[in-house]
Order: sequence, then C-alpha cells, then structure tokens
Amino acid sequence: MEEFIMTETKKTTATNDVKVRLRQHKFTFESAPLKADGTVDEANKKEISVTEQFPGRRDAVAILDDARGAAGIVRESNFLDAIFDKKSNILIEPQTLGWEYFDTHTGLGDFYVETLSFLQG
Repeated sequence: MEEFIMTETKKTTATNDVKVRLRQHKFTFESAPLKADGTVDEANKKEISVTEQFPGRRDAVAILDDARGAAGIVRESNFLDAIFDKKSNILIEPQTLGWEYFDTHTGLGDFYVETLSFLQG
C-alpha cells in the first residue's frame, strides 16, 4: 500500500515586487533663485513638490553601489547623475529638476537627502 504525504504549497506572485516598484515618494523642499552676485533671492523662495518612483530593490541597490567611492561612502555627484538621468524613471515630477536647475537655485542638499533616504529605505 502506497502512502501519500500531502504537502502544502504556497503560491507566490510578483504582487509585492510590483507594489515596491510602484511605490512613490512625495516631498517638498524650499528653493530660491540665486542672484547674479551669488546671493539668494529670498523674496522669490518657493516650495517645490517632488514625486519620485521607486525603481525596484535591485535597481536601487545598483544605483547606490555605483555611486559609492572607494571608502564606501555615497558620492553625491554620481548618485545625483543617476537620479537626474531620465532613463532611471525615478524623478517623476518636476522634470525640470537637474544640474541646470540647481546651478541657479538653492535646495540641492534637501533634495539629495530626501532621495537618498527614499532609495535606501
């Protein structure tokens, strides 16, 4: 007589992965134009609303790995190059944020910290 052992199988789906990839991060930071003499134009300071999309764990880790220097510390320029790259699809809105914007406006530090925290999370 054969004995059958029943085992429970659990169906796994990509649902969690899809949710992670579709997770969005919204935040605001203050930004002000820089005057020709390098001072901040406080009268025209405004809040910038940002929407970012999580690229998935593998892509997020790859971006962070590629941005690390020899000492293991994230190099801001390499990290931000990846974020500003339209192919990464991380920065959803506003599309005008990039090196050119921050050459003439304040707020890069706050943008960097928020984005880094989002991808590390």
